[in-house]
Amino acid sequence: MMTPLEFFTLSKIGWYLVAPSHVLVWVALAAAVLAARRHPAAVAPATACAVTVLALLTCPVGNWALRPLEGLYPRPAEPATIDGILVLGEGLNGAVLRDRGVPGVGPDGGTLLAAAALARRHPEARVVFSGGSGDLGADGPPAAEVARHVLTGLGLDETRVAYEARSRTTLENLVLAKRMVQPAPEETWLLVAAAYHMPRAMLSASRVGWRMVPWPSDYLTTARGPETHLSLAANLAHLDLAAHEGLGLLVYRLTQGSR
Repeated sequence: MMTPLEFFTLSKIGWYLVAPSHVLVWVALAAAVLAARRHPAAVAPATACAVTVLALLTCPVGNWALRPLEGLYPRPAEPATIDGILVLGEGLNGAVLRDRGVPGVGPDGGTLLAAAALARRHPEARVVFSGGSGDLGADGPPAAEVARHVLTGLGLDETRVAYEARSRTTLENLVLAKRMVQPAPEETWLLVAAAYHMPRAMLSASRVGWRMVPWPSDYLTTARGPETHLSLAANLAHLDLAAHEGLGLLVYRLTQGSR
């Protein structure tokens, strides 16, 4: 049985190898090597690369892949009373905070905005942020420190928010946060995460036995097509996100009960 550190390390290396954008590079490299040797087999990988890039340039492939994930957990009616709000760390860059003194929020800062709005509407609720570093060999402050700067800047009293800063994966987010807050079974907790990340977050909550209300903070896709603004870079980024979450769900389900 793998330790959590071994699982984390293997997942990061594995994703580096199989991310769609990286696979495109590996195939292009193979085509270049074969072409340099004047091998006729170079035609196949070169054609595959060209067709893939053309599809990403002209069709919203990334959004087509991402939309089903974002649609699995629609935002429900807001409960009248909330006991707690758990915010998951996603894409917060501690190295930017360390080097520039300014929070590196990135594209996933919507979770912090949603959490701050909820906290203002529900002064009775406990607020917990869970997030360490999801990068191999990270030497900057954890995501929790970035979140502290942002949430304090948004006007939340620093003493109101509890920060968990050791988790490296979504499952660890839930395990360590639950250990910290010890929620009662009858309590109502909202789980705040980006819509594309919510399926894996809710699977993790179920795995640790924490009944939560999904509260998707923000979306990257519309509820239906067609998409009118196409970008190769954005399309490929969304395809990577969809593949990352889909593979994460598969791995979590395959390892259910094994760790």
